[in-house]
Amino acid sequence: PDVIDGKTFTTTVVDLNPWVEYEFRVVASNKIGGGEPSLPSEKVRTEEAVPEIPPSEVSGGGGSRSELVITWDPIPEELQNGEGFGYVVAFRPFGTTTWIQTVVTSPDTPRYVFRNESILPFSPYEVKVGVYNNKGEGPFSSVTTVFSAEEEPSTAPSGVSATSLSSSVIEVSWAAIPWKMSSGRLLGYEVSSF
Repeated sequence: PDVIDGKTFTTTVVDLNPWVEYEFRVVASNKIGGGEPSLPSEKVRTEEAVPEIPPSEVSGGGGSRSELVITWDPIPEELQNGEGFGYVVAFRPFGTTTWIQTVVTSPDTPRYVFRNESILPFSPYEVKVGVYNNKGEGPFSSVTTVFSAEEEPSTAPSGVSATSLSSSVIEVSWAAIPWKMSSGRLLGYEVSSF
């Protein structure tokens, strides 16, 4: 609060965070300056409120076959605004209108894994993560796109041929595997000799 008149013995402190413990000290001052601070008051906690800040860094991807992995940065305790804090994870296949929602009750949890045999490999999903506590539901993060788990390539390269270039070098060539959006990103090839 602003400097308080010397004849006033109470004040109201505003703009504090909900559900946070505070302690206070008082310093008397005059034209010369401020004196020693008082001993701290007893700790007092502000009342609970609905959470105001959604998780950041919502992302995901990877995982095993038939999985959708969703990750986020957990909300620190001082911003949870009350007891019973958790997350509402909402997702839907890209291009659909109905959200699938689930609740993650642990405030420290940074991820959720949805497993279902009907999930196609490397499929885009719209994802958002919200917050709640005993006082109610807070805001959701902005919507982001997350891909379901990839699947290993289903076909081998064809047209493999080898040509000797010298006594210690052989050139190996092959036809590229057709890239399919439905199975994943082709990162490279592994050439082995036997």
